[in-house]
Amino acid sequence: MICRRETLGSLIAALLLAAASPVLAQSAIVVGAYPANPPWEFKTPSGAFEGFEIDVATEAAKRVGRTVEFQDLGFQALFAATASGRIDFAVSSISVNNDRLKSQSFTQPYYDSDGTILGRAGSAVSKLEDLKGKTIGVVSGTTGEKWAKENAQRYGIAEIKSYNAQQDLMLDVQNGRVEGGAGELAGFQYAMTKMPGLKLLVRIPTGERFAMMAQKNSKLLPEINEAVSAMKKDGTLAKIHQKWFGVPPTEGTSTVTPMPIPTAQ
Repeated sequence: MICRRETLGSLIAALLLAAASPVLAQSAIVVGAYPANPPWEFKTPSGAFEGFEIDVATEAAKRVGRTVEFQDLGFQALFAATASGRIDFAVSSISVNNDRLKSQSFTQPYYDSDGTILGRAGSAVSKLEDLKGKTIGVVSGTTGEKWAKENAQRYGIAEIKSYNAQQDLMLDVQNGRVEGGAGELAGFQYAMTKMPGLKLLVRIPTGERFAMMAQKNSKLLPEINEAVSAMKKDGTLAKIHQKWFGVPPTEGTSTVTPMPIPTAQ
């Protein structure tokens, strides 16, 4: 009888502990990331994930009572991984756009960005028209590649060279193998602090906004989106922005303005 009571008591205690600790009772949220994309996500020498979006995803998971597990994936692989349900969310400065919303879901955006052309410090390119007859590089699968392909004829771009990693693209820009690289502004700005001799040649207004991507109609999406809204309202997202960019976010941007889950137009 004593053994039965002790066993029953242990079982009840375990059930109460699980109920009081959602993190223990639920599995981790799996987030895929392309970790060659500072300051958004990168790996430390020890192999740990760090970056703006790593902090956003970790905090959002914490607020819904879950831990987070990050997986190292190539940028293009993120789309198949969310679509198949292999991962719950993907981060890597992924822009929300109508084409992607047809096959994927997104949280509300949390960063407003523009595009840019990165080049050598001595480049004569100062406007998009100066790209006529030039070769530029892009990271495969990014909005930089999309912009370059859509505007190659308009600006007379001679060739578009695709890369799998931003660092490889920037090395070719630095060494003069391509005139410039088309890509996302903040990512290039951060990378330039680690690689001398480069400058932003032209800023390209794009209206891009970054968010966490998920499988279409993900069941986790509503609660994670609510967590992002709460992070905006209490200033947590502004603090993360300050940490990684050294300045507070601009008023009225998606970093501080709560928004609904985006839908295709």
